Amino acid sequence: MRTTRREVLKSGVMAGAVAAVPVAAQASQAPQPEAMVLYDSRLAESASFAGGRGIDLAAVSLRDAHAALAHAKRVEGLTRWSDWTVLRGLLEEQGLRRTGETRTSAPLSGHDGLLRWSMAAR
Repeated sequence: MRTTRREVLKSGVMAGAVAAVPVAAQASQAPQPEAMVLYDSRLAESASFAGGRGIDLAAVSLRDAHAALAHAKRVEGLTRWSDWTVLRGLLEEQGLRRTGETRTSAPLSGHDGLLRWSMAAR
């Protein structure tokens, strides 16, 4: 039997997808129902996490997202580190404090890591 380059690549893609499923499932643990959700639809893991609800950072600016969170008591997100650092500062100014922060891998979107985070009012 002769193995072609195409068959090797196909088997590698399938093995990668199988290995990525548990990681993506862990990252997409559903946010609490009362929480405002922030996600980035350009990242497969982040879009899956939000489940179609919340504020999509791909569609709005960070300033607009912050304005929409003006009266939020609890906020959860799965975003890039850069988005998280800006949002954390803005939300801390309005009285929310970090309650959780976990770095997760993002093999489906090819990103080196996302942050699953949560903040709540004191």
